Amino acid sequence: MSTILVTGGTGTLGRPVVERLRTAGHEVRVLSRHAPDFPVDLRTGSGLDAAMAGAEVVVHCASSPRGGDDVAAGHLIAAAERAGTVGHVVYISIVGVDEVPLPYYRTKLKVERMLEASGLGLTILRTTQFHDLVAQALAAMAKLPVMPLPAGVSGQPIAVEEVADRLAELAA
Repeated sequence: MSTILVTGGTGTLGRPVVERLRTAGHEVRVLSRHAPDFPVDLRTGSGLDAAMAGAEVVVHCASSPRGGDDVAAGHLIAAAERAGTVGHVVYISIVGVDEVPLPYYRTKLKVERMLEASGLGLTILRTTQFHDLVAQALAAMAKLPVMPLPAGVSGQPIAVEEVADRLAELAA
């Protein structure tokens, strides 16, 4: 089985991806600033070379709505190129990043383009928002005296488990 590196492996999507990959027998490296085996800070690139050494696949789930995903992707791409063993990157993106003018979506699109230009083997999985994100947003708005609902906006959320299944398949 292959060695697979998962960024964001402790997050909402990353955890079930890691679980599925390990169950399938892969060696999985979970990247985190506080991980005992592979402490990595994607914002600075610290620890990436050691974590990337010998990895054949990268599943890039790490993301921050506060920004910096493009910088993190730049560090990830550079480390993958230096390692010379990464044959495939699987990146999770969002349906509509090329059409919705939100800053977070624009950054996700920029990361897609950076990965495409890197020359690394690449699969981009665009998915809709997760059920729990929609529930969290509605719960937060329910605390207001009046709940704003955007007109003309439709959604089709998806279960995190379904996306994790597909990402694990793509990584394998």
